[in-house]
Amino acid sequence: MANKRDPIGKADLIYRYLKGELSYSEEEEIRKWAEEDTANQQLLEKLENEEAVADDLQFFSSVDKESAWENITKTIGESSVERPALTFRYWRYAAAAMVVGILTFVVLKNAYKGEGSKIATVDAPSQPNDVLPGGDKGTLTFSDGSQVLLEDMANGTFREENGIRISKKDGQIIYEIIDHAGKQHNLFNTISTPVGGQYHIILPDGSGVWLNSESSLHFPTAFSGSKRRVKLTGEGYFEIKKDESIPFEVEALNTRVQVLGTHFNLMAYANEAASKTTLLEGSVKVSNGLATKIIKPGQQAIARDKIQIKTIDTDEVVAWKNGYFQFENEDLRTILRQLKRWYDVDVENSEQIPDKHFTAFISRNTPLSQVLKMLELSGELKFKIEGKKIFIQKNK
Repeated sequence: MANKRDPIGKADLIYRYLKGELSYSEEEEIRKWAEEDTANQQLLEKLENEEAVADDLQFFSSVDKESAWENITKTIGESSVERPALTFRYWRYAAAAMVVGILTFVVLKNAYKGEGSKIATVDAPSQPNDVLPGGDKGTLTFSDGSQVLLEDMANGTFREENGIRISKKDGQIIYEIIDHAGKQHNLFNTISTPVGGQYHIILPDGSGVWLNSESSLHFPTAFSGSKRRVKLTGEGYFEIKKDESIPFEVEALNTRVQVLGTHFNLMAYANEAASKTTLLEGSVKVSNGLATKIIKPGQQAIARDKIQIKTIDTDEVVAWKNGYFQFENEDLRTILRQLKRWYDVDVENSEQIPDKHFTAFISRNTPLSQVLKMLELSGELKFKIEGKKIFIQKNK
């Protein structure tokens, strides 16, 4: 059950509440949330108090985080606490800092007594060398080799052939069978996303696939035979239409995933150490050519030479599909690979990337400079953006 005092899931609503942009139903949602706990009501009141916000922002900017941590450990005793991987790990509300991009919540929370919070909100300043986030971009390649850029297509039907209608609606591509007699088998299309792109497609059987950046899905325009087979590169989230008579099968690198009807995420980038299949609903069978495992909801199959099964936070895995980066004690190299794919940047002096771990919850609509500022809160690193390159420096 979600913590009723946690504003992370309400950050976008809170932001639009402050701007006076909520619908009636959304206003009711915020009102009920505020009534659930006095801390929620106090949060809203504080955010509406410009003078208090300015004072807290000035306070936060002046904090010596290293000295503050030393004072905390002296107060509660070194033996009762471990140094966090990231100092702001215990400012749990700070996760809301990048949820809406231009609104920053910074909260200094007493992690051990749970007493009160100091909150600051501020419009994120523009950066001269900033990099904007990715978006809905992709290419659809037809069986005859012709291509269309999906971001250039208007809503509506843009192709009909072989009994199939292809249309675009609200940022997704939809395949529909309109003539079962006229449909042809063994015709394949490919939807691909560039670095900094993502896209959602509805397949001819009604299954939905969300592609992350630098990914592709190769699929038939009409499924036939005993299986519904597709091929994935990169990462995709699947919601499979149930059909017990025709299993759905995904091939990706060294992994094959077979399902009847389920929701799962498959990450199979070539520059990652392993492919990872994460199940949210239903049941899937994962194979790597040497072994086969069946996983349950909340489990992840990590396929290398062997298949390792572990319990996982599925919200973290599919955060990208829901518009967020979510890191739970994640190493910096993995984080930077995700940023590279979404912002289409390169990381220079990568040999200097330290073995640091971070916990954060950040909107994928956030400019790159603000994401890097969150990582800089550790006090140990500085990032510099030059064009499409990120430079890393260690604080002395």
